[in-house]
Amino acid sequence: MKKEKPLGMRIGESAFCAGYLIFALIAGIIFASREGNFNKYCAVMTLLLGCGDAFHLIPRIIVNIRGESDNSNFWLGLGNLVSSITMTIFYILLFSVMKELKPEVTTLPYIRPLLIVLAVIRMALCLFPQNKWFTHEDNGNWGLYRNIPFVIMGIITVAYLLLNYHETLMAVLVIISFVCYMAVVLLAHKKPMMGMLMIPKTICYIWLIAILLGL
Repeated sequence: MKKEKPLGMRIGESAFCAGYLIFALIAGIIFASREGNFNKYCAVMTLLLGCGDAFHLIPRIIVNIRGESDNSNFWLGLGNLVSSITMTIFYILLFSVMKELKPEVTTLPYIRPLLIVLAVIRMALCLFPQNKWFTHEDNGNWGLYRNIPFVIMGIITVAYLLLNYHETLMAVLVIISFVCYMAVVLLAHKKPMMGMLMIPKTICYIWLIAILLGL
């Protein structure tokens, strides 16, 4: 039988998730209210991230408040699938954001197409039934398979943030978010408390968006 989280932990997690979604919505609206392609890309990127995460965070908040129901696995699994896809698109948009922020920086012409190809591979792998999104079962090696192209996207993003744009803090935030995310993907099914690493991962995204808001 799955052990229920303590009430305080459930309340804290739900409050954090709600706060993050509200922040993403407000930040997206602020970006959208500003002029220029940079802000338009930031608005789409932020709202897409927030909407995608809402698919799994809102069901998680409901489970924390009401407890699990017969269809909890479906909604949580669907949310994780949707957020996996929107998070992938997020990094393509982040590359476009940086191009708009510093158009004078020369980047290799094949990098954007490479990111798109990796994103398509990643999203296709996410759709395979072997991922077992809608059950509590271990999906075996598929958690690794679908994330290999995603990690490569992350490495490319970090390299460009450091080498081309000299954005050290943004690069560090991306690294931490990937480390936390992969730790959850690979270990959370054996050690459920590892799932708490999604909080520092989310904080990295909040910080990253806050940096862009201030530019």
